[in-house]
Amino acid sequence: MNYITIGTITKPHGVRGALGVKTDSDFKHERYRVGNTLYILCRGVRHAVTIRGHFEKGTVDVLSFEQFSSKEEVDLFRGCELQIDEDTREPLRDDEYYFTDLIGLNVYVGTTKKGVVEAVRRYPQGEVLVIKREGKNAALVPFSNRFVETVDEDKIVVIEMEGLL
Repeated sequence: MNYITIGTITKPHGVRGALGVKTDSDFKHERYRVGNTLYILCRGVRHAVTIRGHFEKGTVDVLSFEQFSSKEEVDLFRGCELQIDEDTREPLRDDEYYFTDLIGLNVYVGTTKKGVVEAVRRYPQGEVLVIKREGKNAALVPFSNRFVETVDEDKIVVIEMEGLL
């Protein structure tokens, strides 16, 4: 099985074994459905867990699991990774992409390589590509048709626009 990291556990939430998670994933409402199986990777050990509940508190997702009922049971998971089995990902439409598939893609303007996608961030206004550029600060490019021309298996072509890259 291949696993994909979808978030980082921040800290326990409350006294009943819930965990705060900084989610780095798209489609989190599908991933965090009650009954779904996730995995906690902590200090080289992977623990299978079943979701009992989910709600959002600010920028953090709070998850409770069938396997835990106290703060003491989950306190050791601070800073650990929350993962899914790659095979459980839902099929996508033609114009949709998993964030994890975008990370690492080369970014071009025309035929000139400008950098590599380092991360995808979600903001209320939409998703933004964080592009690592050699010898320069990272660039932020909105991930929309207005700024992104094409997305292929190995590259993203951004529309040429002054000041964008």
